Amino acid sequence: MKIAVDAMGGDYAPDEIVRGALLYRASGGEADLVLVGREQELRRIIASSVPPGITIRNATDVVAMDEHPSSALRRRGDTSIGVATEMVKHGEADAVASAGNTGATMAAALLVLGRIRGIDRPALCGLFPTSQGKPACLLDAGATMDATEHNILQFARMASRFMERLHGVERPSVGLINVGEEPEKGGRMQLAAHALLAGAEDLNFFGNIEGKDLLKGVTDICVTDGFTGNVLAKGMEGVIDVFVDGIRNDIFGGAWGKIGALVAFPGLRKFRSRMDYDPYASAPLLGVAGVSVVTHGRARANMMRRAIEVAERAVATRLIEAIGHGASTTAA
Repeated sequence: MKIAVDAMGGDYAPDEIVRGALLYRASGGEADLVLVGREQELRRIIASSVPPGITIRNATDVVAMDEHPSSALRRRGDTSIGVATEMVKHGEADAVASAGNTGATMAAALLVLGRIRGIDRPALCGLFPTSQGKPACLLDAGATMDATEHNILQFARMASRFMERLHGVERPSVGLINVGEEPEKGGRMQLAAHALLAGAEDLNFFGNIEGKDLLKGVTDICVTDGFTGNVLAKGMEGVIDVFVDGIRNDIFGGAWGKIGALVAFPGLRKFRSRMDYDPYASAPLLGVAGVSVVTHGRARANMMRRAIEVAERAVATRLIEAIGHGASTTAA
């Protein structure tokens, strides 16, 4: 297996991305990695000769975080994410992983790889830790803003295959994010989506859920349109950041706080482990005809290592084939 890594994408690229690739190989990762980016910079970080299982593919350009993704990719053919995705298209790599401009990663996947036959719109999968000690999948987290009820149904099916293949969840439960739990709640799209989901025999549909239910782990999958999902995801990230900062500085800051932290350390360690975001920050873009894994722009080495591991599992479990088979079966 070979995975192309966008070495220039992310807030801490290329240093942390390269270190993540090295960490993946050092921790027993079996896939060969191709670091795609400015070769001189990448060799400077590695310092000595490139270790076994890692090669470098030169790409001189980068899609900046503030650029229009599609325009940048169409104008410039030597961007790191563009070259890495082209490698997947031409069979030179089995997957691509990036912490760069999310819009550019999605645009490259759609322009270069195209959609899986039978899938109308792609979806960005967001994973979150829950109080149940298991991840919850939020779909769509920002790829399709104007989703229809038929898109929501496809999102639920793709997310079900994702949770089954990559996270070992048997018949994952699906909740429709709404303004209330009752079936009659919501606007036209939510009402129509509820009817489609309830009638889909291949899905384990729970019913309507509210935004507060995601982190409680009420369902394995939470489906909604990309606009709502993105606002919800970023809102929760902000709340978690403020909460953690408050614990660190307001509760356990200062001399007395440090003493209190020593007493509370076992509970704090357990809470931190349960709510650790690193294992869940990476997920494939669902609906495109190839494995393209997106991780957080703030990814450091350990998060990038996990993104590569997700790409490896997606290829090994044949996620794209499972989604394609499900799409063709339901279409028939």
